[in-house]
Amino acid sequence: MGEPAARTPWAAVAALGVGIFTMTTLEQLPIGVLTLVSSGLGVAEGVVGLGVTVPGLLAGATAAVTPRLAGRADRRLVLAGALAAAAASAAASALAPGAATFLASRVIVGFAIGVFWALLGATVARIAAPGDVPRALATAFSGSAAAVVLGVPLTTWLGAWLGWRGAFAAAAGFAALVAAAVLALVPAGAAPAPAGGGAARAWALPGVRFGVVFTLVLVTAHFTAYTYASPILQELAGVDVTGVGAMLLVFGAAGIAGNFAAGPLLRRSRRLAVLVLPPGLLLGMGLLAAGHGPLAAAAAMAAWGAFGGAVSVISQGWVLGAAGELAEPASGLNSAAFNVGIAAGSAAGGLVHAGLPGAPGALGAGGPAAILAVAAAGMVLAGALAALGTRRRA
Repeated sequence: MGEPAARTPWAAVAALGVGIFTMTTLEQLPIGVLTLVSSGLGVAEGVVGLGVTVPGLLAGATAAVTPRLAGRADRRLVLAGALAAAAASAAASALAPGAATFLASRVIVGFAIGVFWALLGATVARIAAPGDVPRALATAFSGSAAAVVLGVPLTTWLGAWLGWRGAFAAAAGFAALVAAAVLALVPAGAAPAPAGGGAARAWALPGVRFGVVFTLVLVTAHFTAYTYASPILQELAGVDVTGVGAMLLVFGAAGIAGNFAAGPLLRRSRRLAVLVLPPGLLLGMGLLAAGHGPLAAAAAMAAWGAFGGAVSVISQGWVLGAAGELAEPASGLNSAAFNVGIAAGSAAGGLVHAGLPGAPGALGAGGPAAILAVAAAGMVLAGALAALGTRRRA
């Protein structure tokens, strides 16, 4: 893996894309079977919800240190091992007799997700031919976008058909198969000798430092609103509860399209790609607040989803382009920022939804309008960072 690839092994890139689809789906699996796990284990739904929050935070912490801990180990083995660990975690969840063991099993998947996210971008960039890197990144990260469309609906269906334990068992089997595919298809080889300093040296690079902070702010703002898309659609956009699933499907489908559109945009201009993200996401949120009815909501969700689907590819593309020989530790830092942003945005949305004591207007009252206002403010901040941070760095 040390020399630039002459040809891109697209089957390997596709396998890694299915890998991140699997990891993202496993991370979100409790959402689809939340009530079933709650009643099955006899605990509150909020306790089961920790099965999503805890892995997200652990993934962020793990991603930051994974490149250093992995050393020069064959990335094929590390990535396959992460998928195998995720499979074991899902199997343990399926067998959990109580809430404590269920949450303990979710700790394992948190570490596994962090490892996979941290190494995915740099591994794809290393095995792809130089001219194919933007398209290869888009192909691999399309797995994450596809999980938004299919992950939760699929696990919900499996839970209804097989029960929540059956859903976790099926996910465990699938993750094991994907681990075998990664082992068989991804080219073997040690990672390049790490440049001294690792994450610290990567953080010292202005372009990387900007990219990581930009990712954190952007993803936090995005997930402040997206986590509460259902009440926003119902209370502000006038969508009936039965139509929320269709709206999320529109969001996810547009996200896949945006994911693949990000590759050509990155090839044309990394600076332009970064600059369009905050206003694009802000446009989608604004249309959702201004419109009313299913058609207007669908148009808003399509715009929001298209730019949301491009975030992973563009943020990783910027950081990898700025990192040079420090691509892997820089990718780990960016992956950590992404996962922490998801958790921070979800937490911020919950606080704002409940209302901020003593705050004026909508912020004090809480609810969907307050959530969109805070998320929009975050997007404005992300836009300002993009304008300042990309200057003379593209």
